Amino acid sequence: MPVTIKEIAALANVSRGTVDKVLNNRPGVKDSTREKVLKIAAELHYQPNFIGKALVHSNNPIKIGIILTPDYNPFVLELLEGIQTAQKEFSAFGLEVITKMMTTLEPAEQLSIINELVDMNVSGMAVFPLDDPQIFSRVNHLIENQMAVITFNSRVEGIHHLSFIGQDHYKGGRTAAGLLNKICPPGTQVGVIISSRNLSCHQDRLSGFQDKLAEVDSNFKILDIQENQDKKEDAFRITLEYCNNYPKLGAIYLTSGGITGVASALEVAEKSPQVKIICHDITPDTVRLLKQGTVDFALGQNPVQQGYQLVKTLFEYLIKNICPPENIEIPITIATDESL
Repeated sequence: MPVTIKEIAALANVSRGTVDKVLNNRPGVKDSTREKVLKIAAELHYQPNFIGKALVHSNNPIKIGIILTPDYNPFVLELLEGIQTAQKEFSAFGLEVITKMMTTLEPAEQLSIINELVDMNVSGMAVFPLDDPQIFSRVNHLIENQMAVITFNSRVEGIHHLSFIGQDHYKGGRTAAGLLNKICPPGTQVGVIISSRNLSCHQDRLSGFQDKLAEVDSNFKILDIQENQDKKEDAFRITLEYCNNYPKLGAIYLTSGGITGVASALEVAEKSPQVKIICHDITPDTVRLLKQGTVDFALGQNPVQQGYQLVKTLFEYLIKNICPPENIEIPITIATDESL
């Protein structure tokens, strides 16, 4: 016969509610009591009744919150597609997904959304974290109080998350530099556009790109590094400035959204296709520009899979008691006009 929560409660001399809190990793239990309950559960080889638990939560769902960056980057819309697919799949098992989308890349807005989700009594949270001490402090405080928090896309060392889902962006930057080295001669002038210095994923891509270029050819010249906040309008303006200020511009590396802005500016300046472009994210616009020969390489990170994985990971942890690996790495894919 399977061991029940009632039996564990009797042996531990605590209520069934206390056992439920311990087994579901929720706050409100003394450390000594938590250790005693977990020890008894382990000795009895307790296995949770997933279906019964799901039925309980079908009328009182467990809530999770997901915080996305602004949707003017098509990558975010594909993340949302994966989230919505998982939401439909797991809602029948007692999971409610609350998705909040930022309108800026400002830490104050992200902090406000985190607090809003806490007020909505979410049991878990998935955060695309900005690189800011206030964000680190708030998220770590939630984790210390038994909130299940996973981070995604942007790995931040200051956050003690349950799991990280995303790519090794330093490796992505190195990959981009290796590709650039194959198509550009030594001494090429390279314009670099990143989304924001508040996002560590873009800083990691930039670091990898710079390190790899220095290794393969120290004569590559990286021009002034600009931010576009993922906006195509800013990418257009920055690219046009590169063309006007650097007549020998040979390549642009875009770590962020805004690829159509870069392509349009090069067309206006009559610099396409001689100025090479390497970018991240294989969106419909990127595919079109690859086929046209405007973009030379695009590095993908499967945002639909990432979005789905966010919900699945929190679902399995909160409802099935499956602890995820510390790092769920999304592989890098490389697209060219010939690979499409």
